[in-house]
Amino acid sequence: MTVTMPISTSSTPFRLALLPLLAAAPAMAAVDYQVDVAAPSGLADLLKNNLELVSAQKDPDIDDYQLRALVKETPAEAAKLLETEGYFRPKISISETAPLRFTVKVEPGEPVIIDDVTIKLDGTIRQEGNFPARLGEALEAWSLPMGAPYRQSDWDASKRAVVRVLTADRFPLARITSSQAKLDPETGKGELEVVVDSGPLVRFGKMSITGNQRYPAKVAEGLADFKEGDPYQQKKLLDYQSALEQDVHYSGVVVSTDMSRVDADNRVPVDVSLTEFPRQKLELGLTYDSSDGPGVRLGYDHYNIFRRGFTGSMLVDWKQNDKNVSFGLGFPRQADGYSHSITSRWKQTDIQGIKTTSVDAGAWRIRARDNINARFGIEFIRESEEIGSTIQNDTYALLGVFGWTQRAVDDTMRPRNGRLLDVTLSTTLGSALTSSQFVRAYSRAVGYWTPLPKLGTFVARFEAGQVWTKDSNDVPTSQLFRAGGANSVRGYEYQSLGLPGPNGSVLGGRVIGTVSLEWQIPVAKDWAVALFHDAGNAADSWQTYKMEHSNGLGARWYSPVAPLSFDIAKAEKDGRLRWNMSLGLAF
Repeated sequence: MTVTMPISTSSTPFRLALLPLLAAAPAMAAVDYQVDVAAPSGLADLLKNNLELVSAQKDPDIDDYQLRALVKETPAEAAKLLETEGYFRPKISISETAPLRFTVKVEPGEPVIIDDVTIKLDGTIRQEGNFPARLGEALEAWSLPMGAPYRQSDWDASKRAVVRVLTADRFPLARITSSQAKLDPETGKGELEVVVDSGPLVRFGKMSITGNQRYPAKVAEGLADFKEGDPYQQKKLLDYQSALEQDVHYSGVVVSTDMSRVDADNRVPVDVSLTEFPRQKLELGLTYDSSDGPGVRLGYDHYNIFRRGFTGSMLVDWKQNDKNVSFGLGFPRQADGYSHSITSRWKQTDIQGIKTTSVDAGAWRIRARDNINARFGIEFIRESEEIGSTIQNDTYALLGVFGWTQRAVDDTMRPRNGRLLDVTLSTTLGSALTSSQFVRAYSRAVGYWTPLPKLGTFVARFEAGQVWTKDSNDVPTSQLFRAGGANSVRGYEYQSLGLPGPNGSVLGGRVIGTVSLEWQIPVAKDWAVALFHDAGNAADSWQTYKMEHSNGLGARWYSPVAPLSFDIAKAEKDGRLRWNMSLGLAF
């Protein structure tokens, strides 16, 4: 006979007595324990990061029953993890070395070594004339070669890499049809086999452009270096995206292909979505230069001249000793990667006792790709010089010019590693429109190196140039060299290093060479202190060249706009302190 005794819980004293017990129950059930893993370093990290027994230490609700269950399951779980690293015969034990302190001990044994790898490419790709080369690319992309220990991550990565080689070029529908990893723990050897079906050769289909409301569609179409019917290449799409992003007409670009839309002729349409800049832009600003003082800058751009997407620009840069008015007409980049422009400029300067009024005009062919800008052009320069208020000199030159610039830095706003390189070669073209024939070579370089962020950044700068001519007096001043000032030999006035001229003027030399070593030490967020030494000069020849030196201290502010530099340097020649300020990279 069972008798059920009803218990009344309606009484207040009973409820008050039960509540502390209920509140204390979770705290009493929680278990605080520790886990040690005794295994080779690489495997120890694998187990520490993936064993549930380890991760459960952070679970505030685990009780003793759950803990004992995890302990029992740990050896099998560890064995599965070790198999991903190629260890199929490990010895695993777990012991409680102290109350609630567990040690997982692992003796992994020898890993399985890859003894044979077979990669097969099937499908249309076998009909390609360069099939041996494509197979070689697939083999080169494989990252789990014979003689290497088997690792699951390498096995998966290798398969993806082989497929990627095909999908990136002509065969975007390629897929793995079979893959086997035959691993024998007894012999310690493994055999891998992957079969990839290339699928059909896919070609570019029609291009669909949306968002082009202000500018002709041919502006965007002309930036693509492929046409309908060309074999599909992922790199060409990426290059096209980059070219559109760099074009002055567009502020936002998305280039895409949808492989589910490949048609019966194995062509995939190209979708281009554009966001355009306004047709016109006006800029007005105040400037300040450490050598010329305050100034005014006015810029105007029109991005649809003649309604053909041509770019027209005008710039007025007016300072006390440096006045500049320039005009430009730019043509959209074509499918071959080149763009063209026409430029003209009027400039008047008064620097180191030489008053120069110049007019120049040029036509340029430019190719910009990734971080490299190459330019070819014909330029005519005409200058009128007044030297020391006594000598009048008129010079002119018709030049063929080649320039090459690379900006390969990790961050253009705050470079820590990388380099800037610039090379210019120019020569006069005949003698009819030239006051003196000459050849000019000029190069400059800046290197950034940050071994450890806390140590700061080391910056090295180099500049060298030479003009070959019979008479430098008939060479335009802009084609000769002077040194001194920001981004040159700090501690000396702007372009004050050169050849002595009449009435204290400084003439340009045929050669220049400057070097700089700088240590930028971080002191706060976006701020650094710079210690530097500069050396260099300009001269009539390398035989008469003599370096001038300066030492200095500066501040660096990595502003949202561009790096701002403020420097104070002492020239060793006269012992005077001079300051310089500059905005942006060296070039």
